[in-house]
Amino acid sequence: MKARLAVAAMLCATTWLTSASPVQAAESVAARLQRLEDREQILELLTAYGATLDRHDFPAFGLLFAEDAEYGGGPSPTRGRAAIQAQLEKQITSNPMNLPPPNNHLFFNPSIHVDGDRATAHSLGAYVAPDPATKTTRMVFFVSYDDIFVRRNGHWLFQKRVLGSGGTPAPAATK
Repeated sequence: MKARLAVAAMLCATTWLTSASPVQAAESVAARLQRLEDREQILELLTAYGATLDRHDFPAFGLLFAEDAEYGGGPSPTRGRAAIQAQLEKQITSNPMNLPPPNNHLFFNPSIHVDGDRATAHSLGAYVAPDPATKTTRMVFFVSYDDIFVRRNGHWLFQKRVLGSGGTPAPAATK
């Protein structure tokens, strides 16, 4: 019985492997490779989001967004690259919580889905700062992100970034 199952499995595999033309197989590998490269570039974009804010490099931060991007978690998101850049620059440089440096943005658990020149992602983030009283690092806030990305001129950019506070998921960034 085991021998018959093994033969049947080999015949099925041989039929499947020989039914795809070399061109179809190459396209499949090329498409899969492109998706992996896209995912890697999007991971770099997510990393650059926090890194540019941590360095206070607001011009570089602005360039992570499409000209017509949207950003925010409320009923009226900030629209446009320049406005998003100005909003985050004002928030971070004003330091309303009077946090001691260095403080850092973290992101984790990204789930990325690429579809041609558009992609979506859900990830989590946190902002950490030193706690002088305990001489440790503390989490200042926890956030969830739902993103829409677009590829423009060969580069992935944020088209829409929706923030959710605490453990509450962000409203889906579907438009």
